[in-house]
Order: sequence, then structure tokens, then C-alpha cells
Amino acid sequence: MGGFIEFIVSINKIALLAFVIVFGLLVYEVKKMIDEKKKVEKPVVPQFNDAVKSNSRSMINSTPLPPIVPLKKKGEGGSPILMIGIGVISLFVVVGIMIVTYNTNLKKQKIATTPVPIVREISSAGLKVYDTEWNEIENKQKDKAKPGEKLYIGIQTIIEADIDRARIKINERDWQIAHISTLFNPQLKVYYREYIVATGTAQLKIEAQLHSASDGWLGD
Repeated sequence: MGGFIEFIVSINKIALLAFVIVFGLLVYEVKKMIDEKKKVEKPVVPQFNDAVKSNSRSMINSTPLPPIVPLKKKGEGGSPILMIGIGVISLFVVVGIMIVTYNTNLKKQKIATTPVPIVREISSAGLKVYDTEWNEIENKQKDKAKPGEKLYIGIQTIIEADIDRARIKINERDWQIAHISTLFNPQLKVYYREYIVATGTAQLKIEAQLHSASDGWLGD
């Protein structure tokens, strides 16, 4: 039951609406064909009127009138079987679209939940990655993060040095002013930056540098 509900939620709403419309028309055509078949099979019982009994003899000798054929209304006369066939084909097409849409959404969800490997640059000594509880991801999840997960990415400071800030870049080639951070965790002694893993990210390539008040960016 849960799988069916998940399927209904994930499919395209337009495809679902088309499915309901086509299915309704198909049921209507089948019902219409059954009703018409019942009308044909139902015997017509003649009704007699006392007012015309006296003229029975003259009616016997009279020439019989041809049967009256009812005229078809405009728009009638289409083959019910043809309409049902078209409805069945349309239904299969709509169901096919729904299945394709479901599979596409399933693949997107799988990509969105695939763990992202974290790549640390060798030049960034002391580079650390933490979750929101300040547990190091390297020890917790084998150095991988999930899309949408919030991380603290930091670099350990150098004891007894005049370090005043750090800069951290993620999946970027050049340094920007936005990469500079003065956020500091005194217990772990790391300058850090908050980062949310984007959906569709293949990996997190991280590089960081410390800044010395006297020597500038270390490693340059």
C-alpha cells in the first residue's frame, strides 16, 4: 500500500488528470454500449386500445404500413467498439507516461540521496569537517556527506601564533572575499565556515588557509 501511495505522489499531476479523464470516458462508452445492447434485446410488447377494436376487420383487409425506422440524431452512429478501442489505447499511453515520470522521479531521488565524497587538499594541513553536533565526519560517516546536509568546515589554528582568521573554499578555483571567516570554535580550536551540501554535487573539494597578522596568508 505504501508503494502505491508513493507512486501516486511522485507521478506528474497532469498525467494523473489525463488518466482519470480517459478512464472515465472509457467507462462511459462501455456503459453506453451495454445499455444499447439491452434496449435491442428487450422485447416490445404491443398495447391494445378498446377504441380501435371496432375497426379490426378493416385493418386486417388494409395494406400493412412499412415499419417506421427511427432517425439517428446528429452525432450518433459512431461505433462503440471503435470508441472503446481509442479509449484503451489512450489509457495505455497515459499509463506509460505515468510510469516514465515515476521512474524519472525515482532516479532523481536516488541521485539526491547518494553520499558525496569529501576531498581535502593536501596543502591544507589541519582541515576538518564536522556535522551540526561538531562530530567529525571522517570518523562518523567514512568521509562522506549527504545532499542537503549542513556542515561545519574548519581548519585548526596554530598554537602560539598570531592567527586572526581563515579562508575556506569549496568546489571553487579562485579565492574570494566571501571565503574569509572569523568564526572560531575555542574548544576544538578551529576557524570554520557553515556549508550546506547542494543537490547533484559530485564531490566536495575543500581547501583552506590560515591568516597571520604578521605574515599574511600562510602557504602562499
